[in-house]
Amino acid sequence: MAVEVDVSKLPRETLERALKLKNAAQQIYIMLCCYGESMKPKTLADALGLSRAHVHMRLCQLEAMGYVKRSCEKSGHTGRRCVLFEVIV
Repeated sequence: MAVEVDVSKLPRETLERALKLKNAAQQIYIMLCCYGESMKPKTLADALGLSRAHVHMRLCQLEAMGYVKRSCEKSGHTGRRCVLFEVIV
């Protein structure tokens, strides 16, 4: 299930940063910017119609470049750790 994004509503700075990226990371970065909150790689992958592993790899690349940051969250009853990514503004 692919999601269409209206890029005309994104700030100019965000689009300029996205243009510096390769296509694979560009799509993920723009979707994360449009969502506006921290997102799990699986949620992002489902929205884009890509594999979770591919999305997570690109998010790690974006993190290394300083475009996104990682935060951890523990789920309530299971105590499992969940990684969330959000755009650095």
